Parts: sequence; structure tokens; C-alpha cells
Amino acid sequence: MSIDLAFRRLRAANPAQPATTVDADALFDRITAVSPEPVVVRSRSRRRVLAVAVALVLAAALATAAPAISNWLGDIIGPSEVQSEYAAAHDRLTLPPGYDWPKLNFPTDSVTSRGAGGAFAVSIAQSAWECYWVDAIRGGDTAGEQLARKALGSLMANNIVVAPSGAPENWSPPQSAGRPIAPFADDGGYEYKERMYAEAAAGRPQLLEQSCRANAPRS
Repeated sequence: MSIDLAFRRLRAANPAQPATTVDADALFDRITAVSPEPVVVRSRSRRRVLAVAVALVLAAALATAAPAISNWLGDIIGPSEVQSEYAAAHDRLTLPPGYDWPKLNFPTDSVTSRGAGGAFAVSIAQSAWECYWVDAIRGGDTAGEQLARKALGSLMANNIVVAPSGAPENWSPPQSAGRPIAPFADDGGYEYKERMYAEAAAGRPQLLEQSCRANAPRS
């Protein structure tokens, strides 16, 4: 049997119909005109529902966490309250002769613990009296030295407290009757100030001068 005869018999036995010419443009139009399968639509719908559900869960979590965040940070106040506390402290504290209260540049988009405005004022007053003491020493003003030492002693006794051991960084003491209070961390800072003033009174004002250079209030 010849090869040609064998191929003719194979073609005759093939049940598939011969391929026809396809109009590609018409076929593309028919495919794109078909609606999406329902499973695809349902899948997209489920994704939208899931996204909404996640958003609702996040909103609920934030609402629930708000009191916890407040407790973690303490009694929170904003810029206007900080400025009010700072202004109120001016009537409770005294600056040295020739000094004025500087403007408090507290960020408008920040919050802090209640009492911070008064604490800022105490720190400014303390730095001002330290610098006044330095100037009095340099000028041989004995009365000025005594006035500064007395003012700083009053601030240390009445307007500065040491945070309890292990207290968080944002710890602030209970506010009492409008008395401005500045908290010191339990890290020896209060004792360092005591040593500074004792040495200055004994004629060794080096630490006092360093503190004035570092913390002099803005004019």
C-alpha cells in the first residue's frame, strides 16, 4: 500500500470536521458581549462587604481604645489649656527684676498632661533666678545673691516635686488650688539642683553658671 493511499484512509476515518475560517473580530465581539459569570460578581461583592466590615471593626477598635489611651497618657489637655495654665501661673510665681515672661510656643497640634502649663512657668522662673544669681555674683551684688537664693529655695520647696520611683515619663502630680508644679524625674536631678545652689552659696558657682548658659529663658 502506498503512502498516499494510507493518508487518504486516515483522513476518511477522522471523525472531526475540517476547520472553518473564523472571523476574529466577530468572535471577539461575541466574547466581550457575554455578561460576567455570577461567581465573579459575587466575589467582588464579597470583597466590598469585607472591606466595609474591616473599616467598621477598626472604627470600633479606635473608639474602644480611646479611654485606654487617655488613661495611659494621663489627664490630657490641648494647646489652649496649656496656654491658660501658663498665664495663670504668672500670678503665682515671681520673676527676678528686669525679667518678663516669654511667649510659650507650645505646638498647636500637640497634647500633654494637665499641669504642664504651670510646669513650664516653674522651669522658666527657676532658670531666670539662676541667671539672676550668676549676674549678681559677677557684679558683687550681695543683696541680689541672697534674693535669688531665697527665691530658688522657695521654688524647690513649694513648686517642684520628685516623681515616685518607677513612675512613667509623663507622670504629673495632682494639681492643687492653682499652685503650679514642675515634676522632676526620680534620677537625682532634684539633688543635683540642691548641690548646685549649695556650691554657689559657698563661692563655687560653676554649676550654676553652666545651668544658666544651658537654660537661660528667652528674652
